[in-house]
Amino acid sequence: MRPLPAVAENLSPSAKNRFNFTRIPCPHVAGLFIRYLETTLTSQENHQYLREKAGYFFLDDWCLVSASGSDVLNYFQTQTSNDVHKLNIGQGQSTAIVDRKAKIIATFSLHRTGEESVIILVESVQKEKLLNHLETFLFREDVSLSSPDHFLLTIQGPRSSSIIQDFIQGSTPIPEKQNDIRLFDLDAQPCMIINKSLTGEEGCVLALPTQIKNSILQKLQEVKIKHPLIQVDSHAREVFRIEAGIPSYGKDLDEKNILPETGLEHSSVSYNKGCYIGQEVIARIKTYGAPNFALMGLVMEGNDLPLVDSEIKMDSKKIGTIKSSVFSYSLQKTIALAYIQKDYRSPDVDLNVTVGGAPCKIRTCLLPFYQPQTRKDHSRRLHDKALVLYKDQDDLEQPVALLREAIELDPKNADAYEALGVFLSKQNKLDEAIALMKRLMEIDPEEIMAHTNLSIYYMQQGRIEEAEREKGEATALEFEKAISENMAKKKSQDNANKNKAEKEQKVSMFKQVLEIDPADQVANFGLGSVYYDLQHYEEALTPLLTVVKEYNDYSAAYVLLGKTLEKLSRQEEAIEAYRNGIAVASKKGDLMPLKEMQQKLNQLLDSAP
Repeated sequence: MRPLPAVAENLSPSAKNRFNFTRIPCPHVAGLFIRYLETTLTSQENHQYLREKAGYFFLDDWCLVSASGSDVLNYFQTQTSNDVHKLNIGQGQSTAIVDRKAKIIATFSLHRTGEESVIILVESVQKEKLLNHLETFLFREDVSLSSPDHFLLTIQGPRSSSIIQDFIQGSTPIPEKQNDIRLFDLDAQPCMIINKSLTGEEGCVLALPTQIKNSILQKLQEVKIKHPLIQVDSHAREVFRIEAGIPSYGKDLDEKNILPETGLEHSSVSYNKGCYIGQEVIARIKTYGAPNFALMGLVMEGNDLPLVDSEIKMDSKKIGTIKSSVFSYSLQKTIALAYIQKDYRSPDVDLNVTVGGAPCKIRTCLLPFYQPQTRKDHSRRLHDKALVLYKDQDDLEQPVALLREAIELDPKNADAYEALGVFLSKQNKLDEAIALMKRLMEIDPEEIMAHTNLSIYYMQQGRIEEAEREKGEATALEFEKAISENMAKKKSQDNANKNKAEKEQKVSMFKQVLEIDPADQVANFGLGSVYYDLQHYEEALTPLLTVVKEYNDYSAAYVLLGKTLEKLSRQEEAIEAYRNGIAVASKKGDLMPLKEMQQKLNQLLDSAP
């Protein structure tokens, strides 16, 4: 008899209650059991499982294009919107190809695999147009295009990293940054792995040769028995896509859209590279304003999904068009991707409108709807959950399991090591608790707590000499830490004094400029910034107020003005500054200051009495 597969052990209690299985007699039956579970779980349970553990699905609607040759980098530099020349081998980027009016020809990610080779990951529906364009503009360049015979599999979720490492048999390190790529061999066949989130969680896309698909599928079943991994159904996949704010070609964008309308320009455009087709239009929009309509999120009242291309109207005026929509399991609300007119793109604003002629209350929302958590975030959450369970029940098995999972997600989570060590010692598993602390010492030799706890556990075993030695190590580390902190504090103070002198010199320079032109934008903003850094908040107000009065579309000035007012405890004025700034940034499409102001506004509103 074999233990229940990992996928079943990690089901939610509500899902477990639907099954009476306790043991699986053989691997074949285990595989059947997993497939039965996958077909029985609801889309919402699929969704929750991936958010907490891991899930996979096949990217049958995506494909690869390979390009190689001595001119490949220079060629793509002239054709795409991002800066290909910045890519080192193993790096990738989101990018696009547009026409002279900046209308979309194709959106995709490009990954450098060698000195003279790249791989393109693109939705299958865009492949023909992409290849037609690339081949049309090829003249004498040494560039060869081909379509690798690979199928695509993605594994997503907070536990995906360790699962993928087991799946590829530890043959290559998993790429750490979004769009980075690694080449590796599996069953003596060349494969690729690309770091790419398609759900809002971390994850990777695996490109695997079609000729070994059967063996890969078998390997996948074996991994599923050992790890908490479940196949995600198509509906849950669509929920993930929309929650992550990822537009899809043919659904949310097409050849009629200019790139800045889609929001993709924030990740797919370099404004510092050389010429490419459509660059002038994109740069002009960046410099002088924002597109009249642009893609953003809507949270909608009710559970009925609006029809695609439904018009959003306010007082008979069209202010938007609905695209993809779904009921969000994360928000427990109906959400939609929609093109919204620039006067209505301030986030977190409630609007009474009609959608397809029917009255509806909507709330505007920055994308993505779902803010992803890091592995460290998940690890901390599991640690906190384990402590709560420990307080509420005598049984330590579930808290111990949660802490083991927390350590797997973040091997440097010292708090999880300490809590797990304490729980194991309560279970009289002192040898395991000691081994755990030794493992922590290997990961972080300067972790004082590891030595302190080892001293305690050795003492409980009566190993007095070893306990005293570890206590001495802990004391020595505490002493070294205190010395290092004092040295760092002194160095920080020296740097602060140096920076203060430099800033005071800048104050004098900016004041000289303002004597000539009291409304100078750069000098006023610079003076306000320096005063803010010097913590002279009252002095910072006058130049910053001058900037927003004379140049009321300067998003960065609203950010700094709001922060200055917060420091002066003038919270209501700070809220007004952020709201005004959000409206300005929304119209201009200044995404970074917009997100910062939205975050600070939410914090102020949440803390308001």
